[in-house]
Amino acid sequence: MPKVLRTGVWLCVLFVLVSSVSLAALPKPVGFVNDFAQIIQRDHKTEIEGVAKALQENQGAEIAVVTIASAEPLTPKEYATQLFNEWGIGGPEDSGLLILLAMEEREIQVEVGYGLEGVLPDGKVGAILDQAVIPYFAKGDYGRGLLEGTRAFKAELADESYQRKQEDNSGLWGFVIFLIIVAIIYLTRRRSPIGPNGPVGPIGPGGTIPRSRPRHVPVTRPGPRGGSGGGFGGFGGGRSGGGGAGRKF
Repeated sequence: MPKVLRTGVWLCVLFVLVSSVSLAALPKPVGFVNDFAQIIQRDHKTEIEGVAKALQENQGAEIAVVTIASAEPLTPKEYATQLFNEWGIGGPEDSGLLILLAMEEREIQVEVGYGLEGVLPDGKVGAILDQAVIPYFAKGDYGRGLLEGTRAFKAELADESYQRKQEDNSGLWGFVIFLIIVAIIYLTRRRSPIGPNGPVGPIGPGGTIPRSRPRHVPVTRPGPRGGSGGGFGGFGGGRSGGGGAGRKF
């Protein structure tokens, strides 16, 4: 193998390994508000969650608010892009928005999904940060700044709808029902006739008809139910559009 080609292969392998490590280090979402840096007061967190939930239910858009101690070894912008795509923030129309606050870098980054880029261009996102968020950050009131920023983004999306329209699947359901009926008829015809002493089996030697032996049916006892008990179920699988804005403070 030529030296240049061998070097290229090793660089590709190294890139894949580094990318895998960086993605593996990303945290898992715990809700609309992910305060990993532990800087948001409880009342502000509750209010942000309420705004995000209303936006998801009414407009079909998803907002994730994330605070971290540091984005190293990535930049806050790189971290926001990777986190957005890893979590899949956004509904069926890529209607996601990520607000990331990196404390050590003293930087906030807003990542916008493909479906929101028309309503939230980079300039508008930057203006919201300047007017609604940074003034509170300058006073060290991070929870309030994130709350006001979330409210401002929700206001911009108030007249939008990203709910996917339900498709007419009546023809498909009719075909599925037809297949079920055919399967039932086929299975019914294959069954053995029923005699007075139970199912009749094949006729044995001497013309006797052996009775079918009763099968032991195990009793299944209900076990403990699993599930998250109504916890956060994750985001809707949206993709980042690469747009947005960031600010130092």
